[in-house]
Amino acid sequence: MTNLSYSLLFWYKKNKRDLPWRRKSNIKNPYFVWLSEIMLQQTTVKTVLNYYEKFIIKWPNVKSLSKAKLDNVLFSWQGLGYYNRAINLHKCAKIISKNYNGNFPNSVKLLSELPGIGEYTAKAISSIAFNKRTIGIDVNVSRVVSRIFNLDINNKKKIEIASLRILPEKNYGNFMQAMMDLGSTICTKKKINCDICPISKYCKYKKSQNKYHIFNFIKKKIQCKFLYVYLIECKDKIFLQKRVDTKLLAGLMAIPETKLYDNKFTLNTAKNMAPMKLNWITVPGILRYNISSYKLEIRFLRAKIKKKVDIQYGRWIKKNRINSLPISTLTKKILSHLGLF
Repeated sequence: MTNLSYSLLFWYKKNKRDLPWRRKSNIKNPYFVWLSEIMLQQTTVKTVLNYYEKFIIKWPNVKSLSKAKLDNVLFSWQGLGYYNRAINLHKCAKIISKNYNGNFPNSVKLLSELPGIGEYTAKAISSIAFNKRTIGIDVNVSRVVSRIFNLDINNKKKIEIASLRILPEKNYGNFMQAMMDLGSTICTKKKINCDICPISKYCKYKKSQNKYHIFNFIKKKIQCKFLYVYLIECKDKIFLQKRVDTKLLAGLMAIPETKLYDNKFTLNTAKNMAPMKLNWITVPGILRYNISSYKLEIRFLRAKIKKKVDIQYGRWIKKNRINSLPISTLTKKILSHLGLF
C-alpha cells in the first residue's frame, strides 16, 4: 500500500484545505491541534473558523486558557453548542498546566486520560502534532477506508485494522489530514468523485461489483420533550440559575425550568414544581425548539416579587446586563419569547 499512501500525500501537498490550525507555525503545536479537534466535534469547519480565530487571540496557549474563568470560556463558546466540550477544555488545560508544566503528553494512552479527549482525539493529536504512527478514525477517514477495502462501514474493528495497513513509512500527521480532506471533498457520503480521486486505482469499492451499501445508517429518532420555564422578576432584575448536573447546556446561565418530560403535564403540576410558591401567571404562547436529539415544547410561567430571594446556583441579573453572561441559543430564544432579549 506504499503507492497508495504516496499518491495521497502528493495530492494533499497540492490540494490541502487552507485552515488556520494547519499553518506552519501551528501545525505541530498540540494546543492548536487539540483546540481545533475539540471545536470540530459535531460542528462544521465553516462554523468553527470564526470561533477558533477569536479563541486563540484570547487564549494563545494552554497556560493562558488554564488561568481563564470558566464563565469567560463559556461566553466565548456561545453558539458552538455542546457546552460540555468547553467545560472539559477548561479542565484539561488546568491539568496540563499543573501536571505536565504546560506541555501536552504525546502518547495516546496519556492523552486519553485527559478530560474531553477520547480515543479519536488522542490519536489525532498524537498523529498530527507529534507525528506518531497512528491515525484517528473520524467519519471521513472511516468512509474512505471502508471504500478502499470495500468494507461494511459499521464494522469498526475491520476499518481500524485496515487503516493501519495503509499508513505511510513517515508523515503520519499529513496522511491523516489527507484522509480527512479526501473524505470531506471527494469521497463524500452522498457523492463519490472517482474520476478526480488520487487513489481510485487502489480502491476495491470502485472495482467491485458487490458494493456494500454504506449509506443505510439508522437515523436517531427525535424525541419530543416538554418543560415549563419560570421567569421571576424583581424590579429591573430577573433570576437566572447556572445549569448543573446536566449534560444539556451544562455550566450556562438559564431561567429556572423543570426537567424534560416525555409527556405534557397540567398547569397545576407545573406550578407545584416551581422553584418557589408565587403568584404564577401563564405567559401566552408555546416555544418549539429543536436541540440535539430533542424536539422541545416549552411553556412559560411568570411571577413578580418585591424582595429578592436566593436560590441555589442562582443570581439576580439586571435585564440590560443579560448579554454579558454565558447563555445558550435556546436561552436567548426563551428570553426573546418573553420580550427580554
